[in-house]
Order: sequence, then C-alpha cells, then structure tokens
Amino acid sequence: MFKRITLFAVALLSFNVFATSTPAELFSTINLRLSYMEDVALYKAIHRKPIEDLEREAVVIEKASLSAEKEGLDKRSVIGFFKAQIAAAKAIQYRYRADLLSQPETGTPRDLKTVIRPELIKLGKQINTDIAHYLHDGGVFSANDLATFKAALNSKYLTDADKKSLFDALTQIRLQ
Repeated sequence: MFKRITLFAVALLSFNVFATSTPAELFSTINLRLSYMEDVALYKAIHRKPIEDLEREAVVIEKASLSAEKEGLDKRSVIGFFKAQIAAAKAIQYRYRADLLSQPETGTPRDLKTVIRPELIKLGKQINTDIAHYLHDGGVFSANDLATFKAALNSKYLTDADKKSLFDALTQIRLQ
C-alpha cells in the first residue's frame, strides 16, 4: 500500500514539474509582482527615498536578464520587457504617491529589504520560468492575448497605455 501511495505521489509531482503555465497564469504572476508597488511607494515615502533609482534599476535588469538567460530566453530580447516592468512599477508608485498627498496613509508598509525585495526577486524568476516554458512548448503571445493581459493587471494606477506597453514588450521575448 505504501508503495502505491509513494508511486502516485511521485507521478503527481512529476506532472507538476513539467506543467506548462498558461498565459493567464503568467499574467496573474505579473500582476502579483506589480501589486507590491504601492508598498514600495509607501516605504520610499516614509523613508524619504526617491521612486526612481537608476543604479538599482540597472542591477535589477542585469540580474533579471541573467536569470532569463538561464531559463533559455534570449537575454537581449528580455531587457525591453524588464524595462517595461520597471516603467509600469514606477507609474504605479508615482500615481500612488500623488494620492498620498491628499489621502495620507496611516498604515505601515512591508519592509522593502527583508520582505518586498525578496518576494519581487522570487516572482521575477517565476515570470522568467513561466515565459520560457510557454515559449519552449510552442506558445506565442499574440494580439489575441491583449484583452486577457489587460484584465489580469488590476492596479488602479496602471493605464491601458501602461498595460499595452508592457504587453508589447512581452511579445518581443524570444528563446536563445
């Protein structure tokens, strides 16, 4: 009996390892990553840090593109996507900070260094993995996916133009 249960569990786990993510799952992960940006903005406001940090952005792009390359993605083709993610993240932060001028936040944001950043790194790697698996399995991001993408990104601080720019950058990603 134990042998059958073990075999069943191993079989189930092995199917999960090779499961391809769907565009909707990937879009949801992108949305989850962007959902941290209000906390980032609040943390930066409280600690008097600027939203734009070009040195940090360069580090993020370099590490993310290396992670993408390890997943089998073309490093050059992902840079535009990472820049578009950063632009969307900054748009959310700037718009949220503008709202804070008339509606001060009384809550405490999650810590940028110990909570938010590690989660952003984890989600970024998951996005790279999901894109790579989808493309390796013959998937293609097309204009037909744009409406699903826009619907998945639910931050009130993202415009349709922000979403389209991010989606357009996603469609440019290629395998090595």
